[in-house]
Amino acid sequence: MTENITVTLTHKNDYRFEVDFNESFKGFVSDIEKPSGGSCGPAQTHMLLAAVANCLSVSFLYSLNRFGIDGGNIVTKAMLDICKRDGVYRVGKINVAITTGKSEEEMNGLGDVLSGFENISAISRSVLEGIPIETHVFDRKGIRLK
Repeated sequence: MTENITVTLTHKNDYRFEVDFNESFKGFVSDIEKPSGGSCGPAQTHMLLAAVANCLSVSFLYSLNRFGIDGGNIVTKAMLDICKRDGVYRVGKINVAITTGKSEEEMNGLGDVLSGFENISAISRSVLEGIPIETHVFDRKGIRLK
């Protein structure tokens, strides 16, 4: 199956663009940080980071549901590092930490979830071809599960 996803960016002023994902999300604004931009919306690095973190979170939740595991409320924090390569700025790596709302003891059968959820994350798998992504999973007690 091939699916085409489109987005339209309309320049407003300076570095500000209106981003239309579709009719449901009209008027979303992107910008770059000060001093060059106005910091009126997320920059492209923020949107990339959010897309990767969201896709991993959804894949993790989907895997939990598939195996009948209640993970409680999941909180995901992600960080993107900017580095200089050959004199130009590049995304160096992305770190994603998914924390479950339950302890490891409350979630039976996590092995299959932890070993497979990253493989079904289309965005992170695609981005991973060019940018290293580290993903960790913690339970509500802060115990690292992956």
